Amino acid sequence: MNYNYFYISWAVLYLSIWLLLFTLRKDIRREMLFVSPLFGLAGIISQAVYLNDWWKPITLTGTFIGIEDFLIGFSIGGIVAVLYEEIYKKKIKVRKNEPIIHNKQFYVLFMLPLIFLSGFYIFKINSVYSSFLAFGITSLVIWFRRRDLIIDSLISGFLFVILGSILYIILTIFFPGFIQQFWFLPDIWYSKLFLGLPVAEYIWHFLVGALIGPLYEFWQEGRLVNLEKSKK
Repeated sequence: MNYNYFYISWAVLYLSIWLLLFTLRKDIRREMLFVSPLFGLAGIISQAVYLNDWWKPITLTGTFIGIEDFLIGFSIGGIVAVLYEEIYKKKIKVRKNEPIIHNKQFYVLFMLPLIFLSGFYIFKINSVYSSFLAFGITSLVIWFRRRDLIIDSLISGFLFVILGSILYIILTIFFPGFIQQFWFLPDIWYSKLFLGLPVAEYIWHFLVGALIGPLYEFWQEGRLVNLEKSKK
């Protein structure tokens, strides 16, 4: 089995979904264009950590860090930010629109890398668990400050689990055994497979969705309203 095109194929799948959402809804484009570059950069930073103990895919260029890392992070960020809004036909109603540097909610974007990187490099926690802590704690802060976003957060988490699982199934058709090929399975708990995937992958997808789903609304101090109602 030739796995050289596994990672870029995964990136193309995510990017295709991003482009579809961007095309379908003009009103969510600004949100996608804000969140996507942030998580494109996060994809590169996190991959440099994940290569140590999570997984080690083959990039198109044969380098440790590839364009796939940015594309997947970029696409996931934009998709998950608006997935709840698209499925449930919601629209964000912004209370105010401040420059990023003036917005007091912007601190949450620094919490994520701070917890993740300090967990791995300072406290020597496996990158899997450092990710769980970073996404989980940051989400709890958003929930505490904005209880009205909890539903958005939870549903976004479950939706991303479903979407991610579907893409894994598609990839399995063309690249059977890719989990065993690229994933480090360092302990009994993480190596336990459910429907062919490590259990931790489902948790990671849920926590990523739970954080990114309400992130833009939290930053903009906006609220979600029904799409049809907003047109009246």
